Parts: sequence; structure tokens; C-alpha cells
Amino acid sequence: MLHQVLENQPQVWASIDSRIRSLSATDDLIAQVDGRGCDIKDLLLSELGPYGHVRFSLNGEPLFLPAKLAVSLALIFHELATNAGKYGAFSSARGLLQVSWTLTGDRLNLTWDETEGPPVETVGAPGFGTKLLKSALTPFDGKTEITFLRSGVHCTMQCRVPPS
Repeated sequence: MLHQVLENQPQVWASIDSRIRSLSATDDLIAQVDGRGCDIKDLLLSELGPYGHVRFSLNGEPLFLPAKLAVSLALIFHELATNAGKYGAFSSARGLLQVSWTLTGDRLNLTWDETEGPPVETVGAPGFGTKLLKSALTPFDGKTEITFLRSGVHCTMQCRVPPS
């Protein structure tokens, strides 16, 4: 439907097509396991897929995420990846992303580190994305902290992983 509406605006369609496809792929991924959830690495690969030309590394043990947490993290990863594509590491040929996670007890600790992107000069007023990042993990006794370093975005996330 969007493609038809934007038929005469190919630049607009090109800028959102891959992002819509990654959201759809992530939704399919979560639904594949009877809606129970998915592995965190598969979730990240689904969201980062449209940026395949960019170098990224994923570091952590296999971790199954229950569906509701997977959806919340998918929204966060989608927002971070979109911003990296527009302004950060994914907008630079040399940009790098490293995502690392550990599980201690039932607590997930995750770090998103971008480097080698354009220098972060100014940060605009908080918008929808910032509000999403700050609130998406609240139902899981979680929090997200984002820092705009000169070298790139540094984001940490912590939350409880409910039993599946």
C-alpha cells in the first residue's frame, strides 16, 4: 500500500523500503516459533540485515527472548539502526558497530557501540525515538542509557528476561 502511495516519489520509497522490510522480517522471525520469541542474535541480524554492507559484530551467548521482550528490543534495535543509517556508523563507509550482551541471572546487559561514523556534532531535541529508547524496557524492570560520544553512539540496555 505504501509503495503505491509513494509510486511517484521513488526517493522517499527507497529511503523507507529496507526499514519496513526489516521490521516485517523481524515480525516473521518472532512468529516462526509459534509467537514464543526468538534468539537475540537472530533478532539483531534481522534488524541489521538492510545494512549488510556495513561492518558489525555481535558478541554474546545464544539467548532466547520471550516474544514481548523480543518485540520491545526489536523496536529499540530498529530505532538505533535507523539512526546509525542516517547519522551514525552506517552512514559512513568505515563505520563499525559492535553489539555485546551478557546474561547474569535473569538480567540482560546489552551494549551498542558505534565507531568510525561521522563525528557527533550536535544532538537535537528528544523526539519519538528517544522516548521509545527510554520507555521500551520499563515493563521488564529495565532501562536504556544513550550517550552521544564524538566517536559515535554508545547505548547500554539492562532488563529482566522473563521466563519463557
